[in-house]
Amino acid sequence: MTGNPVRSSVMGATREGGRRRAGIPADALVLLVFGGSLGARHINQGIAAAKAQVLARPDVYVIHSTGKGDYDDAVAELALAPSEAARWRVMPYISDMGDMLAAADLVLSRAGASSLAEIAALAVPSILVPYPFATADHQTTNARFLVDAGAAELVADEQIDTPAFERELLALLDDPGRRARMRAKAKGLGQERAASSLADQVESVARAAR
Repeated sequence: MTGNPVRSSVMGATREGGRRRAGIPADALVLLVFGGSLGARHINQGIAAAKAQVLARPDVYVIHSTGKGDYDDAVAELALAPSEAARWRVMPYISDMGDMLAAADLVLSRAGASSLAEIAALAVPSILVPYPFATADHQTTNARFLVDAGAAELVADEQIDTPAFERELLALLDDPGRRARMRAKAKGLGQERAASSLADQVESVARAAR
């Protein structure tokens, strides 16, 4: 009925503040990559394989959370030269997710419920790769909330090793109009009102019980 409530620290984040915190130029095109709190090794591998094409676009900056357990492997696979590392920020975990989401023009992510709620609340266009071994494939069900609304694209985990994954990623990086339409669709979902809507429901029940 209400959507998943989102932390106030996420809702209060701004594009300008997030980019200042990340040290990224205001006019850059920012890709945020993460796989949830534990990371996603397959996504790390897929984005590493696409590194050359992503960085061939001189305005693109990448914020990449690998997961703590996969950090060393991801750094080794990326093998970033100093000039590349200036535009590709790799970290094991993002503690200020609100700022990084607000800074982003495009997200590449798994489809956990909390992550999707935050992506939707800040209306960031996204490519979602559901974890294929989640119970009852619930991450695909989660992803459909944004995909069916036109706010995200779904890529199956098995497609990460195929040309289709890179094509979809690069197509969205190169198409600001499409990203703008996806952002508008995400805003239309009203996910940013989930916490207040839930509070209204609780208050309504409390009043009725008096």
